[in-house]
Amino acid sequence: MKRILVALVLALVVSLSLGSIALADDPDDVSVSWDGSGSVGGSVDTGDALATFDTAGGYICGTYTARETENTSYPYMGVDNFNTHINAYVEDGYIYSDCTRTDSYEGSYGPSGQTSWSYVGVGDGYASMAYRSTTNFAQQRDCCYTYQLPGGHNIDVNAVYYEIDRYAEDGRGNSGEFYAHGTGTATLDCMNAEASGCWSLKLGGGCGCYTDANYNASGAGHVKVTGTGNNSVAFDGMGISSGGGTLKFIADWVSSISIADYSLTAN
Repeated sequence: MKRILVALVLALVVSLSLGSIALADDPDDVSVSWDGSGSVGGSVDTGDALATFDTAGGYICGTYTARETENTSYPYMGVDNFNTHINAYVEDGYIYSDCTRTDSYEGSYGPSGQTSWSYVGVGDGYASMAYRSTTNFAQQRDCCYTYQLPGGHNIDVNAVYYEIDRYAEDGRGNSGEFYAHGTGTATLDCMNAEASGCWSLKLGGGCGCYTDANYNASGAGHVKVTGTGNNSVAFDGMGISSGGGTLKFIADWVSSISIADYSLTAN
């Protein structure tokens, strides 16, 4: 069992509540909650994964948890299981969280280096975000079946100006990204993503056969979905594919837009 290293930067003006920062033998747990104005952020380094979070605004509240569990099923692989989750709300500010897999059982599952992040920023408005990522000896997965906001969303905004960014890469040159900015209201569902050192990268899909990758907005704005692959890229829900390189879907809109399935696979 590797010891979790925790670094926190706290600057809440109104109040800060530390749920618990407990470093037990197994599992190792970190839990932080906040409610106030200002900023809060931190990082968790287990030796097998590195995760960070950061949020700031006129009003912020939320919780962040991380857990490392010793891999007793396959101890000879030398890679423990890791899980991190954030559920946060902000007014006139931003929320960001990421996770990077830094160790792998390379002989069977290729190198580590997989990473993903989720971001939302708002001006003159508010936003909520739920993001979860897990790592183990074989892969990194963002499986958010029960880690979503009310209504089944991962990001929900209502603001004069907002930005949304959801990204994943596999450390081998394959990546996927959803990016949007605009004014008005928007919801993003990105329930799943997964990557490893030897399999295809998926954004908006994976974690079994589940796909929940949609974007709905009203007002006006710009949206871009980008897939980069060494051999191929496919927008699974749109029926668009290409050989190796970068494939993009770009749209500008006024009034409203609805993308039913932007999920992509890159390899």
